[in-house]
Amino acid sequence: MTYTEAAVRLGVTPEAVRRRAFRSNWARQPGNDGRTRVRVPDDAPVTRSPTALPDTPALVLALEAHIATLKTDIERLTAELAGERAGRQVDQEQAAARQADQEQQLAAARAAADRATGELVELARRLAQIAETQTAAETTEAEPEPPRRSKLGRAWGWFLRN
Repeated sequence: MTYTEAAVRLGVTPEAVRRRAFRSNWARQPGNDGRTRVRVPDDAPVTRSPTALPDTPALVLALEAHIATLKTDIERLTAELAGERAGRQVDQEQAAARQADQEQQLAAARAAADRATGELVELARRLAQIAETQTAAETTEAEPEPPRRSKLGRAWGWFLRN
């Protein structure tokens, strides 16, 4: 029979049958299904322990005590979770306030940049007007243009610069 079948017959665990078979040199051989078969002698002692009924009231009390500890653990963990959520909410509110402050600073910087750009554009217009008035005055004086260089002179100037 298999170790499991022998364990049922002798009233012990399959591991106990395996050890007893080894100690007592019982005949063993592998079966076709891959499980080991053991030859249990007829005079092998049966070691059935009397079936003990559990002490029901003590078991109930132990389970109730365990349930009470589990309930306290649940309450403690629920309180910790609520604290963590409150902390996250405070962190989120602080982050939102920081972000709003940064956005306000960015808007102020953009407004200042826009004002500066407007001032620069106005200055450029004024400079253009001044340049136009100066060129108009210069054209009325009509200074002669300097003579232009020949191709060879321009090439020689380029060569010297480079």
